Amino acid sequence: VNIAYHANNPAVGMALEKDVGKYKLFTSDVGLFVTLAFRDKNYVENIIYNKLLSDKLEANLGYVYENAVAQMLVANGHKLYFYTHYSEEKHRNDIEIDFIISNNSKLKYKMFPIEVKSGKRYTTNSLTRFKEKYKARIGEAYIIHPRNLLIKEDILCIPPYMTICL
Repeated sequence: VNIAYHANNPAVGMALEKDVGKYKLFTSDVGLFVTLAFRDKNYVENIIYNKLLSDKLEANLGYVYENAVAQMLVANGHKLYFYTHYSEEKHRNDIEIDFIISNNSKLKYKMFPIEVKSGKRYTTNSLTRFKEKYKARIGEAYIIHPRNLLIKEDILCIPPYMTICL
């Protein structure tokens, strides 16, 4: 598995402020993950993959996208971190960032928040709030989505196959 740790205070360094008791696990084999995720369905394996590839699988595929992105980031040498901020007044998380990677610089530490979206319609509220909170440390913000490359509200939105370029 690939482990993503919660970054309690990403502004000072994610490895320094990671919470080892708060983490997400991602399988290192996306194909195996899909097979296991849908094994209780009445699908033959080939039908699952045909429906998945033709965008006709009746499921929220956000977790499949996140798992694939985690695998690509790790393959590219990144350590995985994520961030959430709980709002006491709203009684829920008001910021949820799927992944944060860093440039590993000792002189000019920058972090790059990444949101993964499986649908074609989505909002950027969480990423925008994160950018406002940590603006001095943000290098670039990314959304990985199933559409073409575009820039939306000063956020670079890339298709999943470009993840390896990060």
